[in-house]
Formats: sequence, structure tokens, C-alpha cells
Amino acid sequence: MNPIVIAVEPKPDKETRSAIQKGLFDANVKITGDGHFDPICVMARDANSSVIGGVVGEAYWGWVNFTTVWVHPDHRRQGIAREMLLQAEAEAARLGYAQAFLDTFSFQSPDLYLGLGYEVFGQLDNFPADSKRLFMRKTLKSQVPDPLPHGATKK
Repeated sequence: MNPIVIAVEPKPDKETRSAIQKGLFDANVKITGDGHFDPICVMARDANSSVIGGVVGEAYWGWVNFTTVWVHPDHRRQGIAREMLLQAEAEAARLGYAQAFLDTFSFQSPDLYLGLGYEVFGQLDNFPADSKRLFMRKTLKSQVPDPLPHGATKK
């Protein structure tokens, strides 16, 4: 029998990381029967088509995880992050996802997410020191129009 060697690899190559991620993905699919994944990406570009912001997420199993929300410092406080996140949520809902989650830090902009209806469901204190890491979730609104009251007609 070949011995198993367990060792720290401080700089694993791409193939090594991919093998681990694929192994976990395959194990999850075997248990859940669902390997479907939808990337979500909303970009903000300036007049020169330069990227000035974006929202990146990965959606699976009924949830979308917004992993990155960023706006260039020169363009902050203009509602860009809010609009991108609303569009990303709408796209996720259009694709059939009902829930969203993300994490942020107390020194970033947690009020942005709270103002959009996210709620804190977990927190790590002193991460980093004197700050908090916040885990948030939100139920997404369906992209199906609300039904009209009985007897009402659309104008």
C-alpha cells in the first residue's frame, strides 16, 4: 500500500486547487443530484468603457451568493453599488433564485445592504481587529408581476 503524505503546500498550483475544488463539487453533486450553477455579473463602466464597479455572484441550490461588490473610490456615494446590486438581484430572481446572501465588513458599507433589505444572520468580531465580518441574507422578490385584484384591469 502506498503511504499517504499530508503536507502544507504554501503555493499550490492551479491544477492542485482545481482538483480539490472539483472533488468537492463532484461530492456535492453526488449527494444533492444538482450541479447546476449560474454566474451573475453586473458591471458599471464609464464613458471610456473602463470598469468602475461590479457585482459578481454565483447562484445554485435556490440561492445566489454575491461574492464581490465593488465601486472605484472616485465613483462611490452615487448610488452605483445600489443599482448594480438591484440589477444583480433581479437577474438572479429572473433565473429562479429566491434567496441571496453575502458577507461584508463593518468598515465597508453594511448600511448599503441593510437599506436594501438584507438582514444580519451572523457576525465574527475582531475580524480584522476592531472590526466585524457580517453575514447577511435577503429573500428576493419574484420577477413575476403581482396579480391584479379580482375584477381589476390593467390600464
